[in-house]
Amino acid sequence: MLYIKRKEIFIIPSELPNAMAELVFEDLRFEEKDNKVVVTFLDNFYFEADKEAFKRAAINGNKVEFPNLSEEEARNRINSIIDRGFNNLVSKITNKKTIYVNRHLGLPLIGSGAFGITDRNSSMIELKPVTGCNMNCIFCSVGEGLTSKKTAELVIDRDYLVEEAKKVIDFKNCDVHIAINAHGEPTLYKQMPELICDLKQIPAVKTISLITNGTLLNEGYVDKLAEAGLTRLNVSLNAISERMAKMLEGSGKYDVNHVKKMCGYASKRMEVVLAPVFVPGCNDGELAEMIKFAKKIKAKMGIQNFLHYRLGRTPLNTKQMPWEKFYEMLKRLEKEHDFKLMLDESDFGIKKTQALPKPFRKGDVVEAVIKCPGRYKNEAIAAARDRNVTVTDFNGFNNLNNGSGSSGKKVKVKITSDKHNIFYGKILH
Repeated sequence: MLYIKRKEIFIIPSELPNAMAELVFEDLRFEEKDNKVVVTFLDNFYFEADKEAFKRAAINGNKVEFPNLSEEEARNRINSIIDRGFNNLVSKITNKKTIYVNRHLGLPLIGSGAFGITDRNSSMIELKPVTGCNMNCIFCSVGEGLTSKKTAELVIDRDYLVEEAKKVIDFKNCDVHIAINAHGEPTLYKQMPELICDLKQIPAVKTISLITNGTLLNEGYVDKLAEAGLTRLNVSLNAISERMAKMLEGSGKYDVNHVKKMCGYASKRMEVVLAPVFVPGCNDGELAEMIKFAKKIKAKMGIQNFLHYRLGRTPLNTKQMPWEKFYEMLKRLEKEHDFKLMLDESDFGIKKTQALPKPFRKGDVVEAVIKCPGRYKNEAIAAARDRNVTVTDFNGFNNLNNGSGSSGKKVKVKITSDKHNIFYGKILH
């Protein structure tokens, strides 16, 4: 059974006229449409339920009122609807199946580079509360966005993510820096200010940074992030001119002027780092103007080299600049503009630390339990020894009862990759 946060339940005793059980939710909104009820979860996800399942319930925003039902009957009715509905949860942004990961799913948060918690043996811990992106960058290294070939998204329960992050922080036994670095756009996570506030309460957490494309920011939201305790905003601003910015973004809807305005506003509330990707043959002529803009708003800037990845996107006729030439270019720009561009871990106080233990290694065969679909076709995500493993040759979710029938299946998996506690494997037949 899923656990969805409720505010409270009111019961009017049945011996009184108009007996009623009223359920009030924090994270769900209900809307009647024809013979369906559309249930929205955390603003950016939804499922549809038959109106008949609600019987004679009155629906009003985040409230559902069941007449002539006891508290237990009302709970059972709504839990049944939610459990079925979450098997068909969909992202409003990418229109892809979405898996809600909370403690009750039994899926560990360490093991994937795409969601949950990633540790690369340093005092910086990466948190990824959501996948999916509202943009479609033509150079995206992880292939996110509106035309992504991925088939599923994930969204992580806030309490679960914080609880598991605390365990990693305790293991580190030192001051840590949190980087919220989603595979996609993290501001699609509705509870981002609350997540930052929760993390800020952990004594060992010294800084919290958020890596964003900036498109969904507004002044009020920036204020909320600052008040919650966000230390640094890293913005992937890749061009200054409208024409080049839209071309790089892919969909043609990107408003670079809005993003620039938000960078300027945020720089008055927190540290801002501009983090453009240098795409050879595309934004070469933009770098000087981006440096001027960074200096104007008193932001830092760290230019990234375009990298080709098998599952990423590569613009036509674009090749990665050799690292030696890339660093030569940065040194020349630094000298011309008297502005530091080569940022590394030391600029942010990040140090090497002991690595998290690996419960298994490449080549090991482990018993695992399939928990949910992976992000690509013929993938699944399994749980084994407090880690998750992406199984790359599992087709049980493609046609079987919309995939739900494969959850809980026990399999033997041969580990094919284990770098940084990020595990991939294949079914041992």
